[in-house]
Amino acid sequence: MSKVDIVLGLLLALGAFLGYRRGFLMELFFLVAIVLGIFLGFKLMSIAMEFLQREFNADKKFLPYIAFSVVFILVLVLTLFLGRRIKNSLDDTFLGKVDAVAGALLGVVKYIFCLSVIFWLGDSLNVRVPAEWTKGSFLYPATASAAQKMSLYLSQFVPFFKEIFRQF
Repeated sequence: MSKVDIVLGLLLALGAFLGYRRGFLMELFFLVAIVLGIFLGFKLMSIAMEFLQREFNADKKFLPYIAFSVVFILVLVLTLFLGRRIKNSLDDTFLGKVDAVAGALLGVVKYIFCLSVIFWLGDSLNVRVPAEWTKGSFLYPATASAAQKMSLYLSQFVPFFKEIFRQF
C-alpha cells in the first residue's frame, strides 16, 4: 500500500461517511450538480468570459478559470438547493436506512469522480503525483482514470461530450 492509497482511502472513507449522513437523494443531486457544473462550465465559459470582461474588466490570463468557476459554483448551488427542497419533502417517506446506505455507496463514487477530475486537470497542467508516491498503488490508477473513462463512455450517448473533453 502506497502513501497515495492511504490518502485516497481516507478520502473515500470520508465520502462514504458523508454520503451516509446526507443520504442517497442528496448525494445523487450533488453528483448531478458536479457533472452538470463541469459540463455547463465548459459550455457557457465563453459567455461568462464576455460578461466578466465587460462588467469587471477581469485579467484575460485568469478569465477562463474565473468564468468556469463562477458558472460551476452557480450550477452547483442551484442544483443543491433544488435537491434539498425535494429531499425535505420526501424525508418522511419509506426511504430511511436504505437512503443512508445507498448514500454511502454513492458518496464513494462521487469522491472517486471528483478526485479523478482533479488528477485529470492536474495532468493536463503537467502537475502530477510523484511516481515514488504511486509505486505499487492500488487505488490511484483506478481513481485517476475514472473521469476520463466516464467521459469516453458518456460521449457514446452524448456526442458533444467528445468535443468538450477533446481539449484535455
